Formats: sequence, C-alpha cells, structure tokens
Amino acid sequence: MNSTIIYDIAGIGIGPFNLGLAALLHPVKELKTIFFEKNNSFNWHPGMMISGTTLQVPFYADLVTLADPCSRFSFFSFLKYKNRLIRFSIYDHHFISRKLFNEYCNWVASQLYNLQFNCEVNLVTYNQKKGFYEIQITNGNEQTKFYAKHIVCGIGTEPFVPPFCATLLGKAVFHSASYLYQKENLAQQNAVTVIGSGQSAAEIFFDLLQNVSGDSKKQLSWVTRSKGFSPMDYSKLALELTSPDYIKHFYHLPEHKKTEVLQSQSMLYKGINFSLIDRIYDRMYELAEDFGEIPARLLTNMELRNVTEKNGKYLLDFFHLHQEKHYRQSTDIVILATGYQNTFPDFFAPVEERICWKNNGDIDIAFNYSIDVNRSEIFVQNAELLTHGFNAPDLGMGPHRNAIIINSIMGYEYYQVEKNVAFQNFGV
Repeated sequence: MNSTIIYDIAGIGIGPFNLGLAALLHPVKELKTIFFEKNNSFNWHPGMMISGTTLQVPFYADLVTLADPCSRFSFFSFLKYKNRLIRFSIYDHHFISRKLFNEYCNWVASQLYNLQFNCEVNLVTYNQKKGFYEIQITNGNEQTKFYAKHIVCGIGTEPFVPPFCATLLGKAVFHSASYLYQKENLAQQNAVTVIGSGQSAAEIFFDLLQNVSGDSKKQLSWVTRSKGFSPMDYSKLALELTSPDYIKHFYHLPEHKKTEVLQSQSMLYKGINFSLIDRIYDRMYELAEDFGEIPARLLTNMELRNVTEKNGKYLLDFFHLHQEKHYRQSTDIVILATGYQNTFPDFFAPVEERICWKNNGDIDIAFNYSIDVNRSEIFVQNAELLTHGFNAPDLGMGPHRNAIIINSIMGYEYYQVEKNVAFQNFGV
C-alpha cells in the first residue's frame, strides 16, 4: 500500500453503499481513490444469510444501474459473466436472494483494485497547513497513514439492543444480526422468543417454523409492540416516495415535522414482504392441519419493558399497550430483532470542530450528504434518516446518493441526477 499519495477520495467502510461508490468512481480517471475495510472481505449481514431470504428491492436496484445503466458492474453484467443471464430471464423474479446479492457484490469487489481489506481506521485528523485529512490505518501489526482531500464514511449501522438487555447478551440473548451463528444452539431449547415486527424478525420466525412440530414441550413466540405484523407498502404511488423528488421534499420540511412524518411512514421501510407473510401463514396453517394446536404464537401491542435471568430461564416483562396490562413470559432464548442505529465513529473525534452539529447534538447533514463546515469534504452514507428521510437505508437509492456525492466532489454533474420523477406533488 502506497501511503505517500494524496488521494482525492478515501472511503471508510466497504458495505454495499461505499462499494457502489467505488464502482461508480472506477471510470472517473481524474480522481485517485482508496477504500478501507476492517474485515478481511466483503460480507453483507452474514449472520442473517438465511436460506431463501430475498432483498426487498428489485434486482435492478443494484450497486450502479440507477445511476449508470451502462456500468460494467451492473447485476446484469455479473449474470452475463457467470453465464446465467438467460436462465435468470426465465426465472422471472424481481427480488433476488441475499446470497446472490452477496455473490454479486463480491464479484464487483474482486475487480476493484482500490479496496483495502484488513485495514481498520483508528484516527482521522486534519492537516490545516496542507489542507487534507490524515487517516491512520492499522493493518495487522502495522500502522500507516494515508492522506485524502475528501472522506466518505460508509461504516454502516450497529445493532440496537435495549439497554436492559445489554448485560445479558450471549448465546441465549442475542441480536438478530448474529442469528445464524447461534442457530445451532436453538434446537435444544424448549422456548424461543423473537422480539420485533420487521423483515428480520419475520425471516427468523419463518426459519424457526420449519422445525416446529406437535411437541407440546416446545414453544415458539413472535412478539412485537407494533399493532400488527404489517406488509411493506409496495404500491406504485408509495414507491414514488423512494425518489429524488421526495428526498428533496423531505429535506426541506421544518425540522419539527420530520420526526412526525417518519413515524407515520414505518410501512414504507419497516414492513415485511407480502410473500413472506403468506409463507408464514401457510406454514402455520399446514402445521395446524397436521397437529391441531401448534406450539407457535404471535402477540402484538406488547412492549418489552425488562428481561431478567432466573435459574437458567429468562423472564420477559411486557406491557400490553391497548389493554394497559402487564404480562410476564418465560423463555430459554431471546432473539432481539430490534433494528439498527447510527453511531458517531470515535476516529472522527479529532475533527469534531470541522463537523456541523445541530443544537440537539445530532450531525447536521447537508443536502449533498456532507457533514463538514465547508459542505464539501466529509460525506456520509446511510446516516441521514433524520435529514433526508426513510430512503437512507434503501439499497435502491444508494446509486442516487453516490451520484450526488461524486458530482459534489467533482464540481459538475458527472452523473446525471434524474428530476421530476414522481407524478404526484409532495408540497405546494
């Protein structure tokens, strides 16, 4: 690794969004770029790579196509290279498996020579005299400094665990992100409880349903504080909200309205695939036909208030939000499908004074996804939920965000950003 170069762009983290950025930057020969990832390879949510699970966006919402449909790194290019394009056209499914998406991303990563794995960023400082950022990297036992004019941080989100569960984490209480690593232990347990109502919770519950039988000693529970196990709204007018037009509308809403609007939009990005809901119901119906009453149940409006361990069992304290009653349940395993959260990386601490902050302590993210005081140096990926709206984690909007970041850095529209996409007007 040559650390004497002053790079135009350094990417921190190589998840799908920064991988897409690296792919879109590949034809931009006038920019010198490098990307760092602390893990030894690209691997997208390996703990949730459950067999049969699919993306919630269609195949064309890949790393590059919606910004550059002619890119050599498109999903179609991957299929052609693998001699699977015609077979895929016959398969005729819009939503590909997570396993295939991960394979596609690894194929893209294998062709990009500016990706540096096993490189953990420890510190980012700013050289005021020379006008660039110094990035300290640990690679094994070696520490190296790299220099860059711009930084794009795409480290992703971290699993959210309720504070009262933090000290209990282990083989019996764990976040859904590590489900497959703990799955082998579940077969020997009598009672398993899944907490949450989103896609991850549904995928885990359906996976566990495959081993349910008429054994009355076993108990599988799926519990959520939500009012129901609701599907993601995939109607066409709802999909217009996953557009540059709506991002612009949401960004310019009054600050006090944004949280309220987000809370009303949960089914646009937190819902479950229609097909998965059908498969869950059908599986339970078949089990009921075979065994009568089955040891699996679904509970809604149940807010988890506390978890305590007693004699190797875990006592879950719930509060029913509609009945306003307390309820306690015992279980052997607690799977927390409680979502993810953004955290401000420690390595940015030395440059905090160069970052824009809101009065409430949140990062102030500009429309072009920059967070620095000059609005042109440090950019973020999937950290803008509270500023740009629910599209922040959407894989399909990654190419759009990357196009804006690239255009901002280059100072002109290298990638065309589509406008006036939606038929509906979001404001007056």
